[in-house]
Amino acid sequence: MTRRERVSKMVRSRNGKTGVRVNNSRPKTRRFYVTPRQLLLIIFMLFLFMGSSIGYVWSNFQSTRIGYDLSQLKREEMKLREENQRLRLELAILKSPQRLETQAIERLGLRQPTPEQIIVLQ
Repeated sequence: MTRRERVSKMVRSRNGKTGVRVNNSRPKTRRFYVTPRQLLLIIFMLFLFMGSSIGYVWSNFQSTRIGYDLSQLKREEMKLREENQRLRLELAILKSPQRLETQAIERLGLRQPTPEQIIVLQ
């Protein structure tokens, strides 16, 4: 190839106005390479992320379940307190002297003792 041919080839490969070489070819695509060590690190990070996510969801589930259990136990406590109050009132009514006296008279046929029947012990 002569000098003249080389010069004309160079001129064609450059921009005519600026003289800068123009490369219109596509750049080579760079492939994504992962070393075994990087792959191991990625897998470890993935398991770590999955484990922390599962732990977070589990803790939220547990707290929700404990909240439901707590509200159920509070309702049960209120029910038991009301029943306890009702039973105390019933016990007080059953132990009242007026009721015991009327029951003794009506059911058992007992009556008030006469003064002769009362014996005082000293």
